[in-house]
Amino acid sequence: MKKAIAIILIVVLAGGFIFGAYMLIKTLITAENERKKFESVVNIIDSEKGTEVNEATGTLRKYDPLYERNKDFFGWLKIESTKIDYPVMYTPRDNEYYLHRDFDGNYSESGCLFIDGACPANGNYYLIYGHHMINGSMFGELPKYQSYDFYKEHKKIFFDTRYELRDYEVVAAFYAEVYDVSDEKNHFCYYKYADLSDPNTFYEYVSNVKAMSVYDTGVNPVYGDDLIALSTCNYHTEDGRFVVVARRIADSPTATEGSKE
Repeated sequence: MKKAIAIILIVVLAGGFIFGAYMLIKTLITAENERKKFESVVNIIDSEKGTEVNEATGTLRKYDPLYERNKDFFGWLKIESTKIDYPVMYTPRDNEYYLHRDFDGNYSESGCLFIDGACPANGNYYLIYGHHMINGSMFGELPKYQSYDFYKEHKKIFFDTRYELRDYEVVAAFYAEVYDVSDEKNHFCYYKYADLSDPNTFYEYVSNVKAMSVYDTGVNPVYGDDLIALSTCNYHTEDGRFVVVARRIADSPTATEGSKE
């Protein structure tokens, strides 16, 4: 009897291992195929146009082909020396439309980076979501900002809109979670902030972000600054999140360098 039980356990464990390995390989293959799709999107950018502006629309010519292909295209986000180099979508009519859709609207496990639909299109703050993919794509590398050494090497984030090149500097990086509605009043819920146009709301948000940061960057936003927040899932707790907040650098001389193809 003991021998039979042992054999059954071995079979079950072996089956579980094989199934787990199969699912991992399948996930990696899917992620690789989706990465290649995004490479085709990158190739659409007319990088030779550089900083040229379309006088008729006021937009950057290099991004015009992307907008012509998909009117939901809002801008491009890049963090140098990482895999984060993607278009950012904006669909206020359907906030999570690109949660599991690629640039062309087809089903995609990794989805696209997208702005919270509650953020005003011309506001001073954009909350950008992205999946934490196992192969490091999308925002898979964002939690590396938990390391101060990583932060020191990646202080700048480049987020171009269709209309201008933008450089940002990291303000804070912190762990968070999505709370039950009944418990939200007891916590700072960064995901509840979509419009920072009110000075009191702005400073309330900044104060909490700085307090939760895993290290002090020395960057202290003031009202009038433009901010972005990058958010992804994290596994330090149930419904965990990891968030990086950055402030736009005004008149940065490197704006055209960090936002090339």
